[in-house]
Amino acid sequence: MRQVLGHYVAKSFVFLRLIETLLLAMGCSVVLFYSFSGKEPTAATLAAFAGILSLGIIALMHFGGLYRPDIKRTLWRSILITLPIFALAVWTTGELARHTSVPIYPYRWQWTGALTGGWLLSAVLVRMMFQQFHRSGHLTRRVVLVGMDAHARRLDDLARSTHERFRIVGQFGGNSTNGEAGSPTALASFASSLRASEVVVAIGKEVPPWGELAHCRVAGIRITDYLDFFERESRRLCVDNLREDWIALSRGFEGSNSREWRRRSFDVLLALAGFVATAPVLLIVMLGIKLEDGGPVFYAQERIGFGGKPFVLYKLRSMRVDAERDGKPSWAAERDTRITGVGRIIRKLRIDELPQLWNVLRGDMSFIGPRPERPYFVNQFSQAIPFYDYRHVIRPGITGWAQVSFRYGASLEDTRQKLSYDLYYIKNRGVFLDCLILLKTFGVILRGEGAR
Repeated sequence: MRQVLGHYVAKSFVFLRLIETLLLAMGCSVVLFYSFSGKEPTAATLAAFAGILSLGIIALMHFGGLYRPDIKRTLWRSILITLPIFALAVWTTGELARHTSVPIYPYRWQWTGALTGGWLLSAVLVRMMFQQFHRSGHLTRRVVLVGMDAHARRLDDLARSTHERFRIVGQFGGNSTNGEAGSPTALASFASSLRASEVVVAIGKEVPPWGELAHCRVAGIRITDYLDFFERESRRLCVDNLREDWIALSRGFEGSNSREWRRRSFDVLLALAGFVATAPVLLIVMLGIKLEDGGPVFYAQERIGFGGKPFVLYKLRSMRVDAERDGKPSWAAERDTRITGVGRIIRKLRIDELPQLWNVLRGDMSFIGPRPERPYFVNQFSQAIPFYDYRHVIRPGITGWAQVSFRYGASLEDTRQKLSYDLYYIKNRGVFLDCLILLKTFGVILRGEGAR
């Protein structure tokens, strides 16, 4: 994993993106120059269209989930975005037709069909080759753990969930020790014998073997704290082992007045643009809600926001008016009978969240941040989950890192998992991570994931 502007990204998938971007740019350039060489479009025009087409295809591949680590559904995802890519190719050819007097329509559909088919074949083949190369172990880092068995088991689980980006090849210390301390160079020799490139330290309250760790460092073996390693590999924080001294001393968790002012300005501009762009959709949905059961269009609910202060959150009503007639708050369930016909559609497309643009304009919320919870749940979670109140050190958001990284939460354990992503965002938030979340949000909406 490599840190880019505060956010960790997998080097293997960055490499895959770069390779495919270059291949697409080269392929589009060759096809366009071959088809239009000697005609009115200049070389600069053809190069610009080739760049637009290749970047557009990369964006659609990202939205379609083709750069997600679980590449088992590559063929289905590729087929899903084939039509948008075909439409992009048709648009490119149509725009080029405006720059030439030579009739290109006899071969326009052949060209776009060949481009789309070639892309589909190459995308599937490249990912199959990448998967085989990944399985060979060439991209898997070998790690030695200094610490307890519980941490070893958790890292083994993490390795499986991250598709074997790393592997625990030995444990030094703990109850089931594979390597024993005996001399200042014992740990370095043990790690070297296993061809390990990194040592992860998960000691807890015990005194770490500083001398042996120092010898590892000078021997060229990377030394990493367990919490740092977990954050880097999972892109979330380990809530169960989190410590206040680590929060105080680690990089991140930084705020400044100038940064907050820039963020607030961005939120206001984006909210105003969002209102203008979605006004027709809002009016149609509001009419549909009113016609369905005659009930109120909007739904107001108290949530906990910045600094732990309550505010009123607005949504388009997607449930029956008597959804909580017993007065007890509850999570939405799969195939929830309380959801109306219109509500099922607008929840799937996240249209019910659009009135929260008003909350952004008021300053109650930001575009990106932890999702605000109801006071009833906040009181429960604050007592059951350590560091839960840290979610309230920034404004809550319409979307967030937890929303695009984890499924819909409907239990205490789900909330614990989502908190680990929220704390990661609070620690590492910046322009790069915000842009990535917005892109992932569009992808989640297009794929219809996570909604209930």
